[in-house]
Amino acid sequence: MIKKNLHISTISLLVILAAVTANAVLCFIIITKPVEVNNFVGPAELNPYPDGLDWLRRLLIYPGLVFSISALVLFIKSAVGKNAGTADKILNYFVLLAVFCIGWLCIPYWANGLQYVFSAGTTSVYDPKSLLPYTDIYYVWNTPVMLFNLFAYVLVLVPVIMAIIDIRKNGFDKKYIYAAAAYSLTFISFYLAPHYMYWFLD
Repeated sequence: MIKKNLHISTISLLVILAAVTANAVLCFIIITKPVEVNNFVGPAELNPYPDGLDWLRRLLIYPGLVFSISALVLFIKSAVGKNAGTADKILNYFVLLAVFCIGWLCIPYWANGLQYVFSAGTTSVYDPKSLLPYTDIYYVWNTPVMLFNLFAYVLVLVPVIMAIIDIRKNGFDKKYIYAAAAYSLTFISFYLAPHYMYWFLD
């Protein structure tokens, strides 16, 4: 059984990944159109939710944020602890990236229905600073999104180098296959969130 081969921290992170994925699926099921553009362009205090669905979008967005924070705490505990091996810690890192990408970055995009807009091309109408969750928590959400590229595409070289060293020292561990699969979820998520960085940096 897979469970016998995985550290308890990894199992916990995979449970969170399953939960945040289910949360993302709800966004696609429940949200069938983007936020209204009426009264939208301008300062963040203008209301882009005249349909009154801001409460529903919050119910979709904030669980994803909580799942992401929970995953981060679990990863840090496993990374600084001595019980998890090198392969476990590297797998945990890539599962964390998947959780964070889906829960922190992409769910706000999907909960605002932006996939229906940006799948047809780029537009400057939808300002992220006028949308949830930025209007609630400002740079608390914004800053980690900007840092994600650093941890997912630059510093990712660190665990890759560690994996190579571990493989040469202890032999290949199939957990590295699981890590690659988890990492692929970040690319799948962005594929389902077309023109994400164009929107975010607008």
